[in-house]
Amino acid sequence: MNLEMITEGLKQLLQENNYSSATIRFYESEWNKILCFLTEEYGNTEYDMERGLKYLEKQYGFITKYNDGTLSQQRVQLLRVVHMLEDYRLHQVLTRRYHASKNPITLNAYYSNLYTDYSDFLDSTELSTSTAGHYKGISRGFMDYLQQRKIGTTENITMDVCNSYLKTLAGYSFKTIEQNVCGIRHFLRFIYSIGILSADYAEKIHMPAVSKSAKIPSAWKTDELKAMLSV
Repeated sequence: MNLEMITEGLKQLLQENNYSSATIRFYESEWNKILCFLTEEYGNTEYDMERGLKYLEKQYGFITKYNDGTLSQQRVQLLRVVHMLEDYRLHQVLTRRYHASKNPITLNAYYSNLYTDYSDFLDSTELSTSTAGHYKGISRGFMDYLQQRKIGTTENITMDVCNSYLKTLAGYSFKTIEQNVCGIRHFLRFIYSIGILSADYAEKIHMPAVSKSAKIPSAWKTDELKAMLSV
């Protein structure tokens, strides 16, 4: 996907999510710089994360400064710019990890009412306050994703939609992914139980079998590694 298509869609989402005009102008300024970089370096405007990182290095010395510990916090925020572009390229949504606290998720009337019903249900269960809170946040993020994808009601949720949402979690820690999968499954079971979801998709969503103590295997023995390092 080329940068022009990405930024056109992103700008619309930023406006729909009530980002300030000053913030949008900041993003547009960086997008224009990236556009020039892509044209000069590659002769086209196709975008991916690798090209985004190369832009940051050329424009700001981002990677070099990060490695030597001189990267300022202000510059770190520029990483959000290229990540946001990449996430839209992959998922066509504005992911929550870049959603500023002053721009809280705003659900439409349909999803807001559903969120209230689900929250009331959670409060009536024996789940801990912490778990219920996590599930509320996860469901809100999922419903926001559905809004951005123009999925008007839960009747239009499919397994492909569920899988597409779960793909947006790529890059998070195993624990975070596990928590989100559990939350999504719980929410899907709820809307299936009250009859507004046609299929029990929760039963089809499974966590991959990953050992928390898994280590990268090594073919070298400790003494062999020490011998190589010594020379």
